[in-house]
Amino acid sequence: MRKIRKHPDDIGCILEEDILNANLDFQNMDRLPPFEEAMVLRAMHQTFVDHGICLREETDEGRQLVLPSYFKRERPELEGHPAVIVSYHFAGGLDEIYASLIVRLHYTTAFDNDRLWKFAADFKTQAGKQVGVKMDKKREGRAELIVYCHHEIPADTKVTFIKYVHEHLLRKGKEVRRYRHYVCPHCGHPVRDSELTREILEDEGRQAQIRCQRRKCDKLFNLWDLIEKKFAAEEFQQRVRVLEAQAQAGIDSESKELILVGHAYAIAGEAGQIYRQYTNSDHGIDGEIEFKDNTGKASGNRLYLQLKSGDSYLTTRKRDGAEIFRLKKQRWAQYWLNQPCLVMLVIRTSDGTTRWMNVTDYLEEHGTAIRQIVFKSEPFTALKVARMRDRVLE
Repeated sequence: MRKIRKHPDDIGCILEEDILNANLDFQNMDRLPPFEEAMVLRAMHQTFVDHGICLREETDEGRQLVLPSYFKRERPELEGHPAVIVSYHFAGGLDEIYASLIVRLHYTTAFDNDRLWKFAADFKTQAGKQVGVKMDKKREGRAELIVYCHHEIPADTKVTFIKYVHEHLLRKGKEVRRYRHYVCPHCGHPVRDSELTREILEDEGRQAQIRCQRRKCDKLFNLWDLIEKKFAAEEFQQRVRVLEAQAQAGIDSESKELILVGHAYAIAGEAGQIYRQYTNSDHGIDGEIEFKDNTGKASGNRLYLQLKSGDSYLTTRKRDGAEIFRLKKQRWAQYWLNQPCLVMLVIRTSDGTTRWMNVTDYLEEHGTAIRQIVFKSEPFTALKVARMRDRVLE
């Protein structure tokens, strides 16, 4: 974390390859042997993703790990709009609660990341309007988190965002207390005593009213407004469930990908060879195995891996039971065949089985004008890697 804290722009980012390649600020720490150190760093990386406390984003410099709780830039004070709609007081593991909220919101389809600050995050709705949260740490592991929304955002969108934050805090935090923030609908004067409004809402529910605290106005208005009505509706609870499922699916997908990458490192290491991960796999290759010669030195001979994790990549053909891998990007076939080294397709399914096949040989036989590959595979093991080494070096 020292390297993240020392980022020159005060943003909580680090290149993923810096973690995997141990390009970190160890200072005077005792180092593990290289293979063990690599395993520990990959496990740490996996933990960050599994717990939803970091984002993986592609940049011009390579894939970055973004940790929301490590940003140092202060967010400017909120003035005018967007207005604070609700705030929460809560306790617990504040950094983890905050970071996982930001990461999970990132994986929903309803809200897009805009800007991150020190314990503050701006998002945009599908219509491009601003919503966000800001957390202020208090004493003894407690914090206040405010939720703000642009005044032109429809009530349904506001409530969906608020409800998502609400359910996350209930699930992750302790001693959660919710406070609504009101302005008088008659004169626009803010109600400053949110503790009072919370008590009135709890005691009187749908009948809750309060008198404007501005003397010139002094009019009654309802606290059980449109926001509260929708907040209590089952429809919005269901919306939050859908968004949470999206968020979990996004995190699970990242996690499965990393598990397979870790497996590739482990298998190559067990076979005594070198695995390197590529940070941008959009072209159809995720990494390479470089083989060592008989003296144990890197030979320069290698093969490429395309890694896929999940059951959705394979279907069973009805007429013969063959497993089929469909080429979602047909240009990959020509790209794979043009490579100077063999390309292996590696697929890990939900039962934990990892298999591979030589797609270069397949494409040489069937050509590149195809939309599917019959996945004639074998287990992806250290023994198979060693045999492939013998073939390549020969």
